Amino acid sequence: MRPDSRLLEQLVVARYRLNRAQASVGVGERRSQNKGAGMEFAAHRPYREGDDVRNLDPRLLARLGEPFVREYFVDRQLPVYVLLDGSASMLTGEPQKYRFGAVLAQVLGFIALASGDRVQLGVSGGKRVDWSPQLQGQSRAEMLFDWLGKRPTGGRTPFSQALAQARSEMKPRAMVVLVGDFMDEGVDAQFKLLAGARHDIVAIHLASPQEIDPAALGSGPVRLSDAENGEALDLSLNPAVLERYRAAFAQWRSRLEQTISRGGAGQYFFLPTSGDINSFVGLELRRRYVIS
Repeated sequence: MRPDSRLLEQLVVARYRLNRAQASVGVGERRSQNKGAGMEFAAHRPYREGDDVRNLDPRLLARLGEPFVREYFVDRQLPVYVLLDGSASMLTGEPQKYRFGAVLAQVLGFIALASGDRVQLGVSGGKRVDWSPQLQGQSRAEMLFDWLGKRPTGGRTPFSQALAQARSEMKPRAMVVLVGDFMDEGVDAQFKLLAGARHDIVAIHLASPQEIDPAALGSGPVRLSDAENGEALDLSLNPAVLERYRAAFAQWRSRLEQTISRGGAGQYFFLPTSGDINSFVGLELRRRYVIS
């Protein structure tokens, strides 16, 4: 379970574009709102007791007779969180949603590493979100890939509960990338709360071809079972049922997109597991200004 090496080579110079998120941690390559011992001049301000006298501007002191210090922009890293749904529903479909999503999550984490940001990858499904160590630098890519490849999957904790926990553990105004099937009635409310924290949100909604159009399952009686709570529903597949299903599926997608994109908080993407990750990341994410 590894991303395409050709795609990774193309993404070495990519980086996440910021809307509401801010570089706020560590020492990185993005200009932050903080001022201190940086390289790029920001502004002068009046001297305060305790300031480093080495930052006094002698020319302003000579001209105005008052001490001013020079301030510089501080370059920091963007905190990036990639949260992958590892619950039981993700283990269904052909191609399987989790396998597809795991490779995608590796690629999305790699973009942060290669651009000098700080990334943490999380897998939900268990009682608590399973977070990777905080990683930075392209040289940590293999560590990130290995970590994800060893995570247990198939838990029964809804993605909404995982989001509620993850929100409290994230740095403010971070880049938050969500990858999952979002088959959870509580997920809309969590998306709204996440948006309220002024993160930049990228929500990638995965669905198998069978979920998008169950006509391939044939016709007649079928039993649908919830992979996480075990509830079952018996019904007969016929053209009328399939038509109602397709309409409900489209409405659900539309509702998710409206929730996530409301107020410019984030971007919603729908991606079938039969799709091509290289094209999605290399073309679609660039076209929608998620990455540069």
